[in-house]
Amino acid sequence: MKLFNFKTIFAFAAGCAALCSAACSDDDGIDNRERDYGYIQFKIYKEASYPGAPASQSRAVVDELDYLHAARKLSVELRSGNTSIVQTMVLSAADNQSAEFGLRSDKLQLLAGEYQIVSFSLYDVDDEEIYRGTPDHSNNNNIVNIVAGGLTVHDLTANVAPRGKVRFNLIKDISQLTGEWKSRASSRTREYTFDEIAYFDVTVHKVNSDEQEITFTYLESTFSIHFDEEDRESDDFGYQTSSITCDSLLSLPAATYEITGFVTYDSNKLVLESHTGEEFPDSNFTVADNETVDAEVPVTLYEADEYIQDGYALKAIWEALDGENWYYGGQTYAKGCNWDFNKSPDLWTTQPGVEVHSNGRVAKLVLSEFGISGDMPAALGQLTELVELYLGTHNDMNTGTYDPMLDQSKSLEERNRNRMEYNRQYLAATHIQPQMSYPCALALKEHSLTSPAMYLYEQGYTEDQIFDRKTGKQLEIQPKDVIAGRFCNNLTGLPDEIGNLTKLEYLYIANSPIAELPSTIGKLESCTLFEVYNCPNLHGLPDEVKEMPALIQVNLSCNKGTAENPGWSNEEMLQTIHNLAEGSSQGVIQMLYARDNLLEEFPSADLAKMGRLGLLDLANNKIGSTGDGYIDAPGNNFRPVDLYLDNNLIKGFRTVDHNSRRIFCNTDDLDTFSASYNQLTKVPDIFSSTSAYFLSSANFAYNQIDGFENADDGTYQGINVTTFTLSGNRIEKYPACLAKSNSQISYILLAGNGMTGFEEECFTSPKPTHMANLISIDLTYNSLTKFPKDFHAGSLPYLYGVDVSYNSFSSFPWEATDALTLTVYAVRGQRDANGNRCLKEWPTGIYKHTGLRGLFVGSNDLRKIDDTISYLIYNLDISDNPNITFDASDICYYWQAGAYNLIYDKTQNIINCPEMLE
Repeated sequence: MKLFNFKTIFAFAAGCAALCSAACSDDDGIDNRERDYGYIQFKIYKEASYPGAPASQSRAVVDELDYLHAARKLSVELRSGNTSIVQTMVLSAADNQSAEFGLRSDKLQLLAGEYQIVSFSLYDVDDEEIYRGTPDHSNNNNIVNIVAGGLTVHDLTANVAPRGKVRFNLIKDISQLTGEWKSRASSRTREYTFDEIAYFDVTVHKVNSDEQEITFTYLESTFSIHFDEEDRESDDFGYQTSSITCDSLLSLPAATYEITGFVTYDSNKLVLESHTGEEFPDSNFTVADNETVDAEVPVTLYEADEYIQDGYALKAIWEALDGENWYYGGQTYAKGCNWDFNKSPDLWTTQPGVEVHSNGRVAKLVLSEFGISGDMPAALGQLTELVELYLGTHNDMNTGTYDPMLDQSKSLEERNRNRMEYNRQYLAATHIQPQMSYPCALALKEHSLTSPAMYLYEQGYTEDQIFDRKTGKQLEIQPKDVIAGRFCNNLTGLPDEIGNLTKLEYLYIANSPIAELPSTIGKLESCTLFEVYNCPNLHGLPDEVKEMPALIQVNLSCNKGTAENPGWSNEEMLQTIHNLAEGSSQGVIQMLYARDNLLEEFPSADLAKMGRLGLLDLANNKIGSTGDGYIDAPGNNFRPVDLYLDNNLIKGFRTVDHNSRRIFCNTDDLDTFSASYNQLTKVPDIFSSTSAYFLSSANFAYNQIDGFENADDGTYQGINVTTFTLSGNRIEKYPACLAKSNSQISYILLAGNGMTGFEEECFTSPKPTHMANLISIDLTYNSLTKFPKDFHAGSLPYLYGVDVSYNSFSSFPWEATDALTLTVYAVRGQRDANGNRCLKEWPTGIYKHTGLRGLFVGSNDLRKIDDTISYLIYNLDISDNPNITFDASDICYYWQAGAYNLIYDKTQNIINCPEMLE
């Protein structure tokens, strides 16, 4: 049947009296009808968790409720004198979980006085009685007093099955990590690391009970590393460990339990390990009513597991290499950091400079810039899953270079995929090409073009920072990775066990006094990148380098040592290159660095054997110091993409005949050929304008060149190149052989040659379309006085930038402006033979040139300018013209708006724009 709430009606006599009194009161009298009433609220608790609770006595229905939240209504029988009252009230709680901690009833209004609780009943959601109880009469626990105008709260207890919450934690049992492996029955499907556990099952059984076991399945968990909360000795302060915590609180009847089994799973719910029917005596736990307990499930770590052994190996390496005194000095990790072994052994692989595979095995070991010292121990051979090993690199203590191949934020796959591109970026930073003048660079920038000859401008350098303005010679800005013979670590040896690292792909050894490499490096069958940099005491690589089958990139640079301690000799370097050329990687090697050494000979024959060699850097050696200074041609089998021979002693290049051409090497794939700062007297005739392929850059700057090979007999083969650099040589006249050979050149740099003129028809080509490729010409720091008659738009229709600054033009050279495409024109610093300023003529009408965006006429002797100043020529240099009178009214507004770049001196007579002189 349904239960209904009834109003309190027993106070009929008192109620009538109160009504009569109210009816006879004055109009302003006070209503006293509520003054004799108070309220009572009941709260229902579980007996098991009620502190000091007197037990209620169940009389019927059930002796024990399963859950308190099943009760939705409370019916209470009260007695006051001879009057009995039965009242039903709704019970409430925030939710079912909160209900187990107590229910509260609605407030009941009663006349003030003392009442006895006779009994109470609990009803479920369907108004069915589910529990009937009688309060304990001892100590008057069944008596309540209603206070007029107040609220009385009275607790009732019900016999409800006691339950609590348990949180399961997986903890590591490291008792077996003692140096001696003890087997234990286990059904592990494979070795796995503790942090791989994503889910687990746990089975529990009530102690001393015949009840069935309870199993919780697929408990989702969270791994965390934390400090050990147990008390430890002072020398273990800060000890780190890890654990796995179930993300949910689980309900169990109150009792003492033992754990009888568990199963662990990975993130895909594949079984990692299963233990059933076992005893874990130290893991018993007691569940109390309405309390939460943490239960610990021990997961044994096995000393024989390879990832544990990897951690042991790291500690052995740390100890052998003076680890206590390590102090990291690089940029990748925290300054001054060191390794820390004050943690559980499975965490020993968690160190700066160490990366692991998903199975916990060490994948990368970076010891560069930690200050390692001593012999590497045999324990290195344990790290058989190692893919990258850095024992110093060419970037240690670098002075500004950036090598993307050493960027630890890039994945190994990305670095391998972009290997050639990243190496070319590095070469652009370490082999800075001679730069063109700023006006020429600006012209290309206006057309969104680029060139190695404008690299420094793109890095933020100014022309004054790049060139000595008195001589025009480029300043020494080329960065150095490291100083030869200066060590950054004290690694003295490697063990034979390095041969165990058959999965190793990157091996860097640099900046150390190591004197010998073990022959077992020949077993590094996966090694694609091998660097031995600034290790002068090695005196070459062992012959077993021949056995390495996968080498793609080899760096043997900066091994020349010092004058007091010379490094690899010419013969030792040649023998090493020979071994590579004859070895298993002969057809695999694509990049070879051997710069900054004592190499005296060019290894032509060996280079011809390395058919895939695309990048060769032999700069800063002594090549050419033996014999006549000419180097032999490797021939057509040598197909470089980038070849750097700068800063040697080369006097010339021998050639071989191939397909009716003279060649030094195959140039079909050639992009960069750089032989600056040598002893060349002629531009070598080793290219051809009949080739279908263009070089990006050919650099012969700062030699002793006064002409071109085979130019006199008219058989010069020509060249097709974007940037052709001949600055800093001795070419007296602009060569006609380039035009006659139908060479196609986009940017030519002939600065600082002492040029006095142009050979006849030097801009007249048998194929005029070829000369049309020329769009930028840098003729600065010469002695030119005029242009040739064929320097006009008919021959050069697409000129963007022309710079004849620091020559001897006494009148403005209008010829270049014949090209409507001319974007930037520079005629700065004209001086006669006596060093006097000789250009006094302002190019009146220059504003009519619709394509011009830059005009540089600074450091001349321009006087009063009576001409329109075009706002379209928004880069204008009139600085260092001390006698100038310049009317800025045409451009003042644009200059104030930041849309006009005027280079000037505040001491100059600039009128009609006073803001410029503020």
